[in-house]
This record gives sequence, C-alpha cells and structure tokens, in this order.
Amino acid sequence: MSDYDVIIAGGGHNGLICAAKLVREGLKVLVLERNDWVGGGVLTRELTLPGFKHDPFGSSHVWIHLNPDFQWLKPELEKHGLKYIWSEDHITGHPNKYEGQGIIVYKDVDKTCDTIAEYSKADARRYREIYEEFGEIKDGVIKGMFSPPAPPSYLYQALETTPEGMKRLRDYQLSSRQFTLENFENDHVRAFILGWAMAPQHLPDQLGTAAGFYVMIPSIHYYGQAIPEGGSGMLSVALRRYVEANGGTVRTGATVRKFITDNGACRGVRLEDGDEILARQAVVSALDPFQTFLTGFEDDELPSGFKDTVSNFSFGDITIARVHYALNEAPDFKNGADMNKTAFQRIFGTVADIDRQYQEIAARQIPSDPFLWTAAWTTMDPTRAPDGKHTLIMDTFVPVDLANGEDWEAIGPNYCREVLLKQLQNYTTNMTEDNILGEYVETGPSLARANLCFHRGVTTGGERTLSQMGAFRPFPNYANYRGPVKGLYLTGPSCHPGGGICGMGTIAAGEILRDLGAVDEDDFDF
Repeated sequence: MSDYDVIIAGGGHNGLICAAKLVREGLKVLVLERNDWVGGGVLTRELTLPGFKHDPFGSSHVWIHLNPDFQWLKPELEKHGLKYIWSEDHITGHPNKYEGQGIIVYKDVDKTCDTIAEYSKADARRYREIYEEFGEIKDGVIKGMFSPPAPPSYLYQALETTPEGMKRLRDYQLSSRQFTLENFENDHVRAFILGWAMAPQHLPDQLGTAAGFYVMIPSIHYYGQAIPEGGSGMLSVALRRYVEANGGTVRTGATVRKFITDNGACRGVRLEDGDEILARQAVVSALDPFQTFLTGFEDDELPSGFKDTVSNFSFGDITIARVHYALNEAPDFKNGADMNKTAFQRIFGTVADIDRQYQEIAARQIPSDPFLWTAAWTTMDPTRAPDGKHTLIMDTFVPVDLANGEDWEAIGPNYCREVLLKQLQNYTTNMTEDNILGEYVETGPSLARANLCFHRGVTTGGERTLSQMGAFRPFPNYANYRGPVKGLYLTGPSCHPGGGICGMGTIAAGEILRDLGAVDEDDFDF
C-alpha cells in the first residue's frame, strides 16, 4: 500500500507547480528530486562571491503570468515568500554600436514605437499593428498555450474560410527571417526583431516559427516582465513550501532510476538506492524523454517501437557559453541613460552579423563576433548583491560540439573573457577588469552535469521545430501529457508548450484531475 496518491519524478518548477495544483485538490503528493535542492532550471545560487545571488538558468518571468492556474496560486505563494518585482517602464534594451541610441522595449507600446521610429516610422507602424491584432486572439492564445494541444487541422479549419485567415496561415509558415524581412525595412530594426525571435533557440531559417511574432511582440506589453525578489529560485522555494504546507512531501537527494510497472500500468518508481515507492493513482515524469523512457523503462514495458520514437526526439545542437559576474558597478551603456534603466539587454549587431553567427554554429565553429544577452537584475532587485554592488549574467549561443574537437569546458573561461567580454566593451564604458570582482563560467558540459534534463547542455527541453511542437511534442499521439503506459503522465519543457518559465506543469495536473473525476469539465474553461 502506498502513502501517496501521486508521485512526481523531478522537482523543477514544472514538477512543483504540478504538485501544487494536485495538493490543492486534496491529493497526497510526493515530489522526488535528484539534487539536494529544488528548482531544476529555476534556481538562485551564490556562484561567484558570498552575498552575490545569481540565476544559473532561467531568470526572466514573463509567460508564467499568462498561466490561468498561476493567477489563483500566486497569492498563496506570496504567503510563502514569493514577491515579484515588475519592470514598470523600461523592459529590455537593444543597444546599437553602429547608429543611433538603440531600441528600448517599454511596457508602454507608444514609447516603444517612438524608439523604433527613430530608425523607421514604417517599422514602428508595423510593430503597432502586430500589437493591436493581439487583442482579438489573446484569449485563444492563452487557452492554446495552457491546454493539451489541439489537432493540427484545427488551426487550418479556423482560418481557411476567410481571405484574411488564409493570409495569416501563410504567414505562420514563414521562418523568423522571412517574416522579419517581409514586415520590417530598416536593418537595425530587423536585427532587433530577429534577435528577439532567436530567444527560444529557433534557427533564423526554421520554417513555421513566424507565428510566434504575433504573440511575442504583444505579450510583453500586455503582461509585462517580472523577476522574483531574492532570485528566480524563490519561485521554486515558494512552490515547495506551498506543497509541504498542504500535505505534500518533497524529497531531495532522491534520484529516480526506474518506473515500476505492473499489469501494463505504471505503479511507482525505484530510486537509485533501490528504494521502491508506489502511488495509488498516478506517476508523473517531469524528466526529459530520454531519462523517462530510454533508461526508465525496460523494452518490454513499452509499446513495440516506442523507444525508437523516443530516440528520434531531437534536443538540438545549440548550447550556451555563459558567464556570471560579481561587479562593483552595473554596466554603463554608451547608448544613454534610458538604456541603463533596462535590467535586461539583447545585444545584436546587424542581420548580417546574426547570419554569420548561425553559419559558424552550423559549421560547428566558435562564434567570432557573437550577439549577447546580458542582465544585471540587481538594478531591479538590490537584495541580490551586497550594498552598492551588482551581478551580471552574459551569454551567447554556441554549437554543442566543435569541429576542431576542442572542449567547451576547457576553452569556455578564455572565450568568455576574450570574446564575450570584449564584445560587451564595445557597448559599455565601464566593463573593465577592475569592475569585475568575481566570475563563474558555465558551458555545455557543466550545464549537462547540473541538470540531467539539459541533454548535451541544451537547455530548451528539445528543438522547437514543426515536427516537435504542438500535437507532436514530445511525440505524435502522446502530446496530451499521458504516457504510453496507463497511469503515467508527462510534464516539463519537452512537452507542449515547450521551455521557459511558464508553469506548464499545471496542464498535466489538470489532466490527472480530469481522469480521476476530481473536477468538473467547466473548471477547465478559461
């Protein structure tokens, strides 16, 4: 007999928020986490020097605020220490080293369009058009993001009956590059838009990614951007506290190695130390597909050929070169005072610069003139560093494997110092050696060790290609958060809607509750 209704393998924020929704309905839930802490990709650590709090992985909280389940949960989490700090005005900066003051994304769309108009009035008008169109579709976008994905034909059936709908369907098939070049005219604006679209590790020429523009651009203005006070990991800490305060159990230092089956159903898990734990109702894997199925089940426990399907799942070939700094001063950007008021910057040159970096990645070469993502969250949240001091995270995309055979772990520190830092110096006045108090470098090998779901150092949960999105994520016929074995459910970034801090573990929890008859169908209308 089990002490638990549901067991969740993996204590990242998706596993924890799945547990939170289940304990709210009175279920006894056990969350098992390999590390001695919870959070997965949503952590905060003192990586450089004592008192400097860094977010090793995910840090910007946007999409979770679209999650309807998070809206009822947030007040409860605030009782357990979660406090969001909002970017009330300046959200992201896009410095420019070639011309003008750069572009700033403000919460206010008018102010944003004003900065774009400094480069192109036509581009500012097009940006506003995309923003305004979102009002007509936002309810459907939210429902589509936080529900099991609909069959692929539904979108076509909804749009193919009108000329406007057909045009939109055509736009959705475009790559990010194609959409950018068709809709914007100025090269600096194009670099700003295309660089923004690359955040989920889309490739510029990857077909079917243009649909994201109709959500990406408006959402930041509709919903804003926030960070938890004290670090990104405070979301995970508060979720754990909520789960435990409501009768759930969270065990750290507990590595799930096998899923236990009996009579064709998943009954529990076996830990690395041999301990077996059974569940009365359901088992949830918040692990990646390879850990879950290739090592977690024997061949005869799964449908014939299923492991071949899993083996074909692609995580992609792009990882990150990242450095965390403890600083005396936050970066001082050459583009003026308003740029310094942005805590988060996306630093791209021209479209040609972006093209060159992705050509080098495709050739498995070290990017020579990389774009950068930087964030000094201490400018919004001073609690993350000693008085008057700051933290900075800086990274870029690089190939997982290098053609010359070099090891990223060996060359990473020098690359961050001689290439990334020097690139940042092109845009700032004070990022000199004497401003840096400490550093911590992260590359693909260390990412893969830190979180086993970061397969080969890829942090996205799997490529976001047409064949691995929506009804095909993670696999065709299994996008409804149910595994191929009765009683097994799936969550995490390898499931719809993909990676990022969105709390999509609530979707799997909803499906479990639906199967248990614990909620009315009307509870899922939003």
